[in-house]
Amino acid sequence: MNLLLAFVLVLGPTIFVHELGHFLAAKAVGVKVYEFALGFGPAVWKRRRKDTLYSLRILPFGGFVKLAGMDIPEDEDEIIPDEDEGSFNQKSLWQRLAVIAAGPIMNLVLAVLLFALYMGLVIIPPTVQFVEPGSPAAEIGLLPGDVVTEVAGEKITSIGEINRIVALYSGEEIPITIVREDKTLRLTITPKLDPELNRARLGVGMVEKPRQSLGEALYTGLRQTYFVSRDIVVSIVRMVTGRIEPDIAGPIGIFQIVGESANRGVMFVLFMAAVLSINLGLFNFLPIPVLDGGWLVMLLWEAVRGRPLEPEQKGLVQFIGLAFLLLLMLFATYKDLARLRIL
Repeated sequence: MNLLLAFVLVLGPTIFVHELGHFLAAKAVGVKVYEFALGFGPAVWKRRRKDTLYSLRILPFGGFVKLAGMDIPEDEDEIIPDEDEGSFNQKSLWQRLAVIAAGPIMNLVLAVLLFALYMGLVIIPPTVQFVEPGSPAAEIGLLPGDVVTEVAGEKITSIGEINRIVALYSGEEIPITIVREDKTLRLTITPKLDPELNRARLGVGMVEKPRQSLGEALYTGLRQTYFVSRDIVVSIVRMVTGRIEPDIAGPIGIFQIVGESANRGVMFVLFMAAVLSINLGLFNFLPIPVLDGGWLVMLLWEAVRGRPLEPEQKGLVQFIGLAFLLLLMLFATYKDLARLRIL
């Protein structure tokens, strides 16, 4: 897969889905949306529907949403006053919290769906995991990683089928077909009776993963999202508390990660897209001004004080947050270049 294409296909949708979350939540609570765009840069297509301008931009990296009360539209004549009921600032605290939180939450939802798709598509056929020394399997040279496709003339789709067939041929030589590194090998094996189990065995440990149902895949996706999210949060806490050295990836690092994923196949790109979506969602939940987490903190502070920050105060906080993000980006880029031994 082309590296640039993989980068666009992985990073673009994760950013777009984030903005889609803000868009859907804003529409749901009645905030006027000036514009919802797919991509960045000059517009190559525009269409106005009701009060919202929908546009397609030339650079297919994510997108953006402009909300009344938070952003300035392309046509400044469209600006509505803060007192208008369509303004973000006129909505209740819980409605505003929902609009802000919807972006990162959508990233987590996307991760669940991508993991579910990955788990639903990935199938591991009955595969040798280990071989017991001195066993029939060891005698004919079976190795970890061998895929068993046929035993005693019967096609194999599960470990249970292997156990059923082997139990019928204790002490008898039977044909067995395996696939090893894209090569098909046809061998013969003699199952040996295990006195303790009172049944014939080949002497191998095996692993398999059959295709999951939709419900099973969604549950697995939810669990995987939880575990990855937990590990990321633990890592952030350890970095902040100085227990581990800060190690974050910037644009160069992300491009390298996606490139390595592309070299390992489409399915691994799918898996990595889910991981990056979680990272984007959790990163935006950080209580840094400019990020969604910073907005959430300011809204909660407003609830505690009983009034919002003054425009000058909010501007200063946003400036500090932006400066911090720029420094963080420079640090991440430095780490990327250091990993590549450029610095």
